[in-house]
Amino acid sequence: MHSASRAAVVGVLGLWASGPALASPPGDEVVAQIDQGSYQYILDELLYTHMGDSRGIKGPEHNLARDNINAQFISFGLDTHIETLSYGGNTGFNIVAELTGTTRPDEIYIIGAHYDSVKNPGADDNASGVAGIIEMARVISRYDSEATIRFIAFDMEEIGLIGSKNYNALHKHENIAGMISMDMIAYDPGDNRRATLYGRTEPIKQALAEALLEYGGIGASIGGELDASDHAPFDRRGVPACLLIEYDSWSNPHYHRQTDSVDTPGYIDYAYATDMTRGAAGWLVDEAGVLAGCAADFNADGAVDTLDVLTFLNAWSAGDPEADVNGDGQINSLDALSFLNLWAAGC
Repeated sequence: MHSASRAAVVGVLGLWASGPALASPPGDEVVAQIDQGSYQYILDELLYTHMGDSRGIKGPEHNLARDNINAQFISFGLDTHIETLSYGGNTGFNIVAELTGTTRPDEIYIIGAHYDSVKNPGADDNASGVAGIIEMARVISRYDSEATIRFIAFDMEEIGLIGSKNYNALHKHENIAGMISMDMIAYDPGDNRRATLYGRTEPIKQALAEALLEYGGIGASIGGELDASDHAPFDRRGVPACLLIEYDSWSNPHYHRQTDSVDTPGYIDYAYATDMTRGAAGWLVDEAGVLAGCAADFNADGAVDTLDVLTFLNAWSAGDPEADVNGDGQINSLDALSFLNLWAAGC
């Protein structure tokens, strides 16, 4: 999170108290595939979050992380490109991955997170959010969506929201129907199981709060303006946008320090971060109209039965790409386990 405006909170926090909306079948199906082990692998192994690493704009791991993020999006089959930006003699890179909508392609939903840090490992700030959008992309890329979805890893957030400002300047004429910035989602020292949502537009905060509770078991508090993350350039120009952040971010003792690392004992709460990701994924599925079907109906005959198991096993043994149930680009025993879990659950 960008520190210059961190304390500039406008409005009073209010606890969200209404009941959750009902989960949708597509939402349930997608969220069931958001996996904590996959999230942890992304955070620990792909984003350079260990002690001594730095994803600062001139840090040695900055471009390595960029390349890993880009490679992940490409491996999911998403239309991926890099937008280059310059500021203060520095060069940055926004990584944009798109799932083009089938019936509402000009209606765009964005899930963003910044991958630069403040000369530190930035495990929570903000590899935690980046791992969330990569994990969401891994699962959602396997489906069609009515509206267009963009997963964006923004750069230069820590030096003034430069990546998201540049993105808005380049895409100001597009119809962006909703934007969420996932920024610091993995620190929960008191097991509060809560999030805080900031932004000027109430409906998107309310909808995300409902999705967090229904799909992730995460309660949410509603805040006012906070122009300290990549939602702000969208928010200021009238796009429905909000920041999703951990409830206790203000008291994080590792904020912008070298100890913001996955190596700091008892610091990163992977289960909490995964549930935050599940809530955001449920919101995205429902808003964008992700067309999830019943993955356990492998032969698409409208019934979940033993024929689906036989069909899957034949595809799996033949190395058919359709057997890549968990969407990790490999066909192995994890796919069989994922399929059998879905089949046992009837979806």
